[in-house]
Amino acid sequence: MRLWDYAVQVYAVGGIKDCLLTLQDKHGGDVNIALWCLWCGYQNIAVPGTEVPSILSTADSITAKVVRPLRRARRSLSEPRPEQDASAFAVLRQDVLALEQRAEQLVLNQLERATLATGSRNAGPSGMQETASSLFMLALKHMDIAPTIDDEGDPESPTRLFASILMLAKDHGP
Repeated sequence: MRLWDYAVQVYAVGGIKDCLLTLQDKHGGDVNIALWCLWCGYQNIAVPGTEVPSILSTADSITAKVVRPLRRARRSLSEPRPEQDASAFAVLRQDVLALEQRAEQLVLNQLERATLATGSRNAGPSGMQETASSLFMLALKHMDIAPTIDDEGDPESPTRLFASILMLAKDHGP
């Protein structure tokens, strides 16, 4: 299954969207990178740890220069001032959302292409949880998010959020 198709299906699973957006908004995490980690686990793709920074950097420019500015624009269109035409803002917001989603698809396609060029399928039984969790720990470093050693006190820590996302994806995803 293609990464984009997997991401769309997983994002629609109840609870995953909220966890991903908390990871993004509270910790500065990248939703697309988290979805990539899940997809690698789902596809049982072994990615050498030394290749993870290179793979993730293939999408950094698109994320920084296109996805994030579109997200900011879309969010700013959510609350027009009373003197502004709310319906016109709503239409424009939908157009920006469509562009943002196309940009995210481009990011995911880049990540997929880079992964398939360097990763390989594991021959053994699927270890979705282990693969995805290991990649996420490496991805945290790339996203400049410090993994907490003991995050049991914070159910919204990055590692706890990802664990929740992973379990939901594993139990209810494709």
